[in-house]
Amino acid sequence: MEKETGVLPVINQVELHPEFNQQKQREFDRSKGILTQAWSPLGRASQILQNETIQKIADKHHRSIAQVILRWQVQLGVLPIPKASHYLRQLDNFAIFDFELSKEDMEIINGLTKENGRTNDQDPAVYEEF
Repeated sequence: MEKETGVLPVINQVELHPEFNQQKQREFDRSKGILTQAWSPLGRASQILQNETIQKIADKHHRSIAQVILRWQVQLGVLPIPKASHYLRQLDNFAIFDFELSKEDMEIINGLTKENGRTNDQDPAVYEEF
């Protein structure tokens, strides 16, 4: 886009969750001053919300897995946009700013990423939702 218009986007919205942490994309965005925004930050409520490794971290911090994942993203410098249709889950999603994950916690969660960890193979180059 910069090449064609001379203008960079302010935000780049990408699929990003523990099984697909988009490290290279985040690094590129950061190098260009672009904020990375995570859609499906909880992996569309997939098996990631049952992950035993994240559960251990959540137990240590007395938090839910969802809260740990959202906190991990915030500490990565990512803006997560989780879906929550119930107000109690919305409140839980906001309650992530009064604790911090350790460097070790962050590394453990980053270690869960897979080369193609997209949820349902949702490659935006070929995937159509509607």
